[in-house]
Amino acid sequence: MADSTKVDSPNKVLLDEANAARRWFRAKKTRPIRAKRLEAAQTVKTLEGEEQVAAGHYLCRGEAGDIWPQTEKDLNRRYARTDDVDADGWRKYQPNPDAEGVMATQIEHPFVVEATWGKLSGKSGDFLVKNFHDRDTADPSDIWIVDQSLFLQTYEATSEED
Repeated sequence: MADSTKVDSPNKVLLDEANAARRWFRAKKTRPIRAKRLEAAQTVKTLEGEEQVAAGHYLCRGEAGDIWPQTEKDLNRRYARTDDVDADGWRKYQPNPDAEGVMATQIEHPFVVEATWGKLSGKSGDFLVKNFHDRDTADPSDIWIVDQSLFLQTYEATSEED
């Protein structure tokens, strides 16, 4: 008979702490980004660590120059494409007003997250973030970190009913 015991995720201790604090809140992105499709796989240096990005995924750039990878599906779910393309091929995307947004909580100590795309490191005050549709999931598979100053500049808290 197979062992059906669930293996704890590497993020369980941090998520248990965040869930016990009951400080998760809904937020939506408010600022535009730029993005371009990667033709070849590459390693990308983000604020939170190095990430392996597959060919065909998008490299996104925030207004502060912060870089992160995103799948085409997630990009199109969260942002609306515009016709504005700069000289380097970066297309402007506006936050999709119908996007669900995210659930976020501020962590008051340095922390590490094992995201699906790699290990990320957060500083005291940075935000632990998960998709809004995972709001009732204690241990979601897709979580990430957003730098405190970038979160405060580019996200806005919204009501749960939005």
